Amino acid sequence: MQPAKLQKMRIEKYTNCLGREEAVAQASVASGPKPPPASENNAVSGTVLYAEVAVTIRRSRAEVAAVMFDPRYDTDWIGHIRGSAKMAPGPIRRGTQIAREWRWFGRTIAETTEVKEHVPDRSIAMTTQLPFGLRIRYTLEGIPEGTIVRIHAEGRTTGVFRFAARLLDALLRSAVIRDLHRLKALVESGALRGPPI
Repeated sequence: MQPAKLQKMRIEKYTNCLGREEAVAQASVASGPKPPPASENNAVSGTVLYAEVAVTIRRSRAEVAAVMFDPRYDTDWIGHIRGSAKMAPGPIRRGTQIAREWRWFGRTIAETTEVKEHVPDRSIAMTTQLPFGLRIRYTLEGIPEGTIVRIHAEGRTTGVFRFAARLLDALLRSAVIRDLHRLKALVESGALRGPPI
């Protein structure tokens, strides 16, 4: 069986377990753009980690952004985060730094996430200082049924993490899927309603 088909089957298995309904608008982990192939250069600079997943949330862009783009709610919908707060007062904008605590493999890791781009109610791009450094982008697309919410995450393993690249890649994909479905459930139910930021 082709690797792409295996990936698609795994995605569908996850989304079915989480209560698929009309949740998945797109799961481009299997069908979307792919990261650069492994090469000898990657043996030195690291191996690419990549995930791109989307769900439909039956709420407006502004309602989704008020939760998804606000660090105060990170611990409610992002599974591995144990703490998250802006390091300075004021609205989210380019250059905003966010102090986060992650729980990975039984260890708590403190790091700083920096906002690289922010378009209110539409998109936010960030970089993290996790051991394998991630570039993360959230995008929101308004549709009659609500909002298509996409998360694109890409990083590169280095050092000892190169030897666990396949495991980390699979964990990244499954974590993004779970996080998006958690966000969908919380926002659609009204359990989380953030103020405009």
